[in-house]
Amino acid sequence: MTDTASIIGRLQNNLRFKLAYIGVYHDYQQTVTEDEVKALLEALIEGERESIESLARRIRQLGGTVQPARQAEQSTRELRIKASTQRTTLDKLRFLQRGATRAIEWYDEQIAALADDAETIGLLKTLRENKLQHLQRLESMIAGLGD
Repeated sequence: MTDTASIIGRLQNNLRFKLAYIGVYHDYQQTVTEDEVKALLEALIEGERESIESLARRIRQLGGTVQPARQAEQSTRELRIKASTQRTTLDKLRFLQRGATRAIEWYDEQIAALADDAETIGLLKTLRENKLQHLQRLESMIAGLGD
């Protein structure tokens, strides 16, 4: 059985990265010129905000706090730095595509690891499905711009 503190830690980590990605989406909105890409980024922001609300609710249900811990600030800062090195719109979208792919893999790992917590697994499966939809939208946009 996975202990509650471990589950809270995993969810808090996911929350921190979602917040960091919202920052990346905002940064990219300021630098891309294509209206359809700006609209996609806005949709991704909205999706992440909804996911954050669900994560925060579950963390609180488990007795945790939603304030980001200091140890993760470095990893989210590194994410923002890596994101800022992407120059073209396609580079930016491919960076987000790689991130979404890694997130889906992470969700798969967590779902397998938390086999004894049905409520958290249900949340993670929903978040995974949302991220898969984000990935599909990113891939579609990349294909459209790559022509």
